[in-house]
Amino acid sequence: MRGPIRIGAMLFAGAFAAAFAWQEDAGGPVLRQVVDNVVFDLSMTSEGLTACLDTTKGAKLSGQYGIKVTALSAGEAWDEALPKTVAVQDDYFQLPLRIDLKRKAGSATAAKVHFEAAACQAAGMCVPVEVSFDTAAGGPSQAVPCRS
Repeated sequence: MRGPIRIGAMLFAGAFAAAFAWQEDAGGPVLRQVVDNVVFDLSMTSEGLTACLDTTKGAKLSGQYGIKVTALSAGEAWDEALPKTVAVQDDYFQLPLRIDLKRKAGSATAAKVHFEAAACQAAGMCVPVEVSFDTAAGGPSQAVPCRS
């Protein structure tokens, strides 16, 4: 009986690590989290933060609900007012969606940022999705090319 439990624990640990793993493609480390079929890929550059959002399993991102980005710490490091909401008139965003946040010149302060979105499933039901990132989790990289 211990064998199946050990295998299940290893599979869970692997899936958990994959959800929060740094990806080394696209020229540098990318912080990735997948929540309710929404994929968040972030990378820090010398200019700021690049976030690429996409979905899996037929989910869509609500364009009218939008994507809200909030600074949980070091709000003064950003060259734009946060929180900020990115929205479109259409029902859904065109994916992949790229959001760039510029840092103030000379600012290298690590910050925690929080994203809120609405993931709409094939059945038409939309659920709120929230995720937070600590930009200190990795070093600067090149901007992420958003691709589907």
